[in-house]
Amino acid sequence: MDLLPDEAECEHLIGELADLIKAAGSDSFLGAAILEPNDRSFPDPWTADAAGVERLLGRLLGYATLEHLTLTLEIDRFSEVAGNVMMDGTASGHQGTAAWFAGIHDGVCSFGVDTNGLDDPMGLIGTLAHEVAHAYRHEKNLRQPVTAHEERLTDLTTVYLGSGILTTNATQRFRSGQKGAGSWYSRAQGGYLSMQSMSFLLAAQTVARGAPASAIARALSPNQRACFKAAHAQFARPTLLEQLGLPITAPPTDERGWFSRLFER
Repeated sequence: MDLLPDEAECEHLIGELADLIKAAGSDSFLGAAILEPNDRSFPDPWTADAAGVERLLGRLLGYATLEHLTLTLEIDRFSEVAGNVMMDGTASGHQGTAAWFAGIHDGVCSFGVDTNGLDDPMGLIGTLAHEVAHAYRHEKNLRQPVTAHEERLTDLTTVYLGSGILTTNATQRFRSGQKGAGSWYSRAQGGYLSMQSMSFLLAAQTVARGAPASAIARALSPNQRACFKAAHAQFARPTLLEQLGLPITAPPTDERGWFSRLFER
C-alpha cells in the first residue's frame, strides 16, 4: 500500500489548502478544535433516529461556526432519487448516500439522512462532517461550479474545519461482528479524496499548528495512521507555512523531506 499521494497530488493539495486559507482565513485551520469520535467532542447520547442525528449535526454546525443557522432534517426523503448537490443550494440527495446537504434558505440549513445509515454512527459522523463542510462552503460563498471539484474541496474543507480525523477515518473502514452462529465482515470506502490524500492534509494541519503528532495518530485507524505518520515525517514546518501563506513562527526543523525540497526546485 502506498502511504503517500504522488508528488503532483501533494503539490495540488497544498495549493488548494492555501487557496482556502486565503479565502476563508486561517483561524479555523489553526485554531478550531480537532474533533475525535469520542464523548469529549460529542458528549450527547446517540440514538438511531432523527433526534440523534440532529444532536450530531448541531454539534458539527457549532464547531464549524454555523450555530446561527436553524437546522432542519429530513429522514430518508431522497434515498431513491439520483442527483448531486446543486450549486443553487437546492435539495439533491442520491441513492446509496447516507446523508446530504440540502441547502440554506433564509437562515435555515437543511440536511437529509437515509435511514440505512443510522445503524453505523461511526460511518455516519464522517459523512455528516462532509455535509456540514458543504454548508460552510455555501455560507461563505466558496463553492465551485464543477461538482467533482467542489466535492474534492469539500473533503479538504473538513480538515480545515477540524473534522479531519472523522473524515480521514471514513475513507476506509473495516467492520466485523457476530450474527447467530456465524460472523460478518465488511469493508467500506467513503469520501472523494483518497485515504492517502486526507491523511496528508491532516498531517499538514498538524505540522502547521506545531501540534504533537502522537495525539492525532492515536485517533486514526491503522491504515490511516500509517499514512499520516509517513506524511508528517516529510514536512518541514517553515516551508509548509510559507506555502500556505502563513507566518513562520518557529525555527527550521533539522530534517527536510522530499516534499519540502519539492518547492525549492
